[in-house]
Order: sequence, then C-alpha cells, then structure tokens
Amino acid sequence: MRIVHTSDWHAGRHWKGQDRLPELQNVLEHLGDFIERERVDLVLMSGDVFESQMPPPEAERAVSGFFKRLGVAGVPSVVVAGNHDHPVRMDAWGLLAEFVGVQARGLPRRRTEGGLIELPTKAGELVCVAAVPWASPGRIVEALTLARDETLAKQQYADAMQHILSHLAEGFKSDTVNIVVAHSYIAGAKSCGSERIVTMGDEWAATAQSLPAVAQYVALGHVHRPQRIEAAGPHTQYAGSPMQLDFGEVSDEKSFVVIDVGPGKPPRVERVPYEGASRLGEWTGTITDLERDADTLRHFGYLRVRIALESPMPDLNRRARQILPNIVVVEAVLPEASTGDDDSARPTASTVAPVDQFRTFYQREHQREPRVETVTMFSDLYAEASQD
Repeated sequence: MRIVHTSDWHAGRHWKGQDRLPELQNVLEHLGDFIERERVDLVLMSGDVFESQMPPPEAERAVSGFFKRLGVAGVPSVVVAGNHDHPVRMDAWGLLAEFVGVQARGLPRRRTEGGLIELPTKAGELVCVAAVPWASPGRIVEALTLARDETLAKQQYADAMQHILSHLAEGFKSDTVNIVVAHSYIAGAKSCGSERIVTMGDEWAATAQSLPAVAQYVALGHVHRPQRIEAAGPHTQYAGSPMQLDFGEVSDEKSFVVIDVGPGKPPRVERVPYEGASRLGEWTGTITDLERDADTLRHFGYLRVRIALESPMPDLNRRARQILPNIVVVEAVLPEASTGDDDSARPTASTVAPVDQFRTFYQREHQREPRVETVTMFSDLYAEASQD
C-alpha cells in the first residue's frame, strides 16, 4: 500500500500583502500529478487545510477541486481539521466530500462513532486510520481547573491527548495497515515561527510517549518545519507546510511524505520535494550593494532585506522596491551611537526626555519623523501612565 502524507496548506493565506493561493494551486497540481502517476492508494491530510475558519470561496474551490481530482482517480483520503480550520464546517463539508472518497473529521470522535476509519484500497488491503483533529485546550480542560492551577490544566491536556490516542488505537487489527493522523503539537518538535503562537510550545502539548507504539505510521500536522519526531521513532513525521509561509522557513526544504507499508510490516518512508511555490530569501547590505546584487536576487519570490544606512533615509522603502519589486520587507540598520571615553557625557535613558526617546525610536523604525499628533498622543499616554 502506498500512502501520501501532506499537511498545513493554509489555503487562502494573504501574507505581506501577497495572495499565496496561486502558488498553492501550483503545488496541489504537482502533488495531484504525483498521486496519479505513482498509483497512490491513500492520501492523509493532517490539518490546517485553510488559513482561516471562514476561507474565501477561491480557496474552498481550489481545495474542493483537488479532492474531486483524487475522487475521479479513485484515491480515497482522510482529512482532519487543524487549529485554523472551523471544526463544525469541516464536519459539514465532509458529508458531501464523502461522494469523492474523502473522510473528513472536524472534531475528535469516539472509536465507534467515526474516530477510527476503516478503508479498503484498490489493492484489496484494509487500512485503519485513527483520526485526531485539533483538540483545543478549551475543549479538553475545564475552565475552573485552568483558573485554579495552570500547571495541572496542562498536565490534564497531555493526559487527555494520551487517552484519545490510546482509545482509538485499541481498534487497530493485526491484518490491517494501522495509521494515526493527528493535528497536534508534540513536545520537543521544532517550530519555525509561522505557526499560531498561542497553540505552540511544550506547555500545551501531547508527549511522544502518548503516540501508540502499535501504529505503523503517525502522520502529524501543525508544525510547519518538515521533521521526524526522534523520541517517537522513525515512523512519526510532521509533513510540514507545502511552501515557505514566512521568513522563519527560509532554510526549510518543503516536501511531502510517501509511505510504502503492508499489514504487520515496518513502513518504508521517503520524502518528495514539492514543486510550484515561490522561494523566500533574506539579504543584508547597503543600497549600493542591493543595486549590484539585484539580478541574482530576482529568482526569489519574496525578499526581506536589511539595508545599512549612515543616516535615516525617509524614502528607503520606495527606493528599495524600485530596485527589486519582489521585496516585501525592508529593515533599516542605522549605526549605533558613537561611544567616547567619558561615560558621564553620554546621554542615558534617565537623562534623555521620554518624548525624545520616542522620537528616536520612531525615526529608527519608520525612517521618518513622527507627526505632531503622534508625539502628542505619546506624551498624553506617558503622562497618564506615570500618574497610574
């Protein structure tokens, strides 16, 4: 049996003023070609199908079109909701998506109520999939517990995730391929900063030890960096996002996972690079260096540049983007204040008026003087805070 594991599409994402949906459509086209060409038996999508709980219709159309293509090709799929997806909408969408072979789960379910999915494949084998959509702390931990003892609440969350996983795995059979697909943060996973911060961190996490050892492969979603969870063994993987979603992912090579496995046998796992998305890049230098390097930087889809300046340049953003239109972030690097031998002559935070500190900060961040009304607002707020 050949299985493809993909995750974290974030369809409908707008970032730095850029619509990333055309790139995702290219990626899904390439992924669909691979699935058809390689005669894949099952596709696992481990959550964050969409960027938001109310995605634009163009994003819904792109996602539905991809799964329709799989249905026409006779390839079933299992989809679980991520923390960006609307769980009830996902369950409702899944009712119709079943007609093209999609089993969608928006909310965690008991084993006998659809939490454990048994599917036949074209090769005649059976696969059991334990489906674990995103389980928010608010759904699992009682508000009173959280209010009384946050440490206890976080332990309850980890215990509950272990109970959900073990409950579903009890339905695994010796003559089937047994898979877990889950959208969850596993303690110790390496994030890259583009994930939603409130749902990250070891505080609200399942443990590697909670993942059922009887599962032949564990397909994880939520963390955008492709990786294997070492503590859980070689067959527990975050597929990662299909394209670089923010500059924290500049060094990531995006790929989906291909699993070849049979009942009772260890799987063979490999990664295949995605194609079709723009690359993100970072660059540092002077404005003259940027003009010199422009031709070599054009191959990046989006750039963040840090430009060293001798003094503030009010039109820095405009000048940089005239040189390279693919720049989406411009950061100015100004020289630090010179230091002399006489420390007593050096202004400090205590000797510089707060409003002047604010003007210096504003100029450094925005490359221009603050407006009069902005300075007035700062002064009023500072005075109010000082009184408090």
